[in-house]
Amino acid sequence: MRTPIESRTVGASRPGILLGGLVPAFLLGLVVSGSGCGQPSEREYKNRRELEAVLTAVSLKNRKELEKDAGRIEDRHASGELSDASHKELMNIVDTARSGDWGKAERLAYEFRESRPFFK
Repeated sequence: MRTPIESRTVGASRPGILLGGLVPAFLLGLVVSGSGCGQPSEREYKNRRELEAVLTAVSLKNRKELEKDAGRIEDRHASGELSDASHKELMNIVDTARSGDWGKAERLAYEFRESRPFFK
């Protein structure tokens, strides 16, 4: 006959249930942490800095800085550091600001930043 303490040990007779849940979760954690998910590359950090520079120039309505930023965006695109899609979106922001619609350019920049914090 079991004592009261022996009858209260949960899972002692069925260790497969406990391990069956922990082992797959542990292995999944290893795979996710080892795959580099969520780690932006140096290129993505630099592209983000360019977006922040454009956003600053647009917010301040500073045409001189905007033109400098546009030049750096063109250089990054030409060197392959900035994808065609990202280049197109950033230059759309720049062109909108160049046309004098600073408010729309700022909104586009914030939307771009929110939708893609780091990008190629």
